[in-house]
Amino acid sequence: MSLEVSGLKLYSVDEIAEMLKSTAPTIRSYFREGKIKGQRINGKWYIIKDNLKNYLSGDYPVPSK
Repeated sequence: MSLEVSGLKLYSVDEIAEMLKSTAPTIRSYFREGKIKGQRINGKWYIIKDNLKNYLSGDYPVPSK
């Protein structure tokens, strides 16, 4: 279920997984690894539209180890 905060639409893990034809555990691992920039709110991951666009365009930070 998406949220809207201060005019920004936040997409949930399940919504992103459905959009990307992936699974929720895979999307959560992308968040943890820094492949997708997201935010945890009340223990659940969310992403704004711009960060999703950045990921899809390949313009996302490369995680450092």
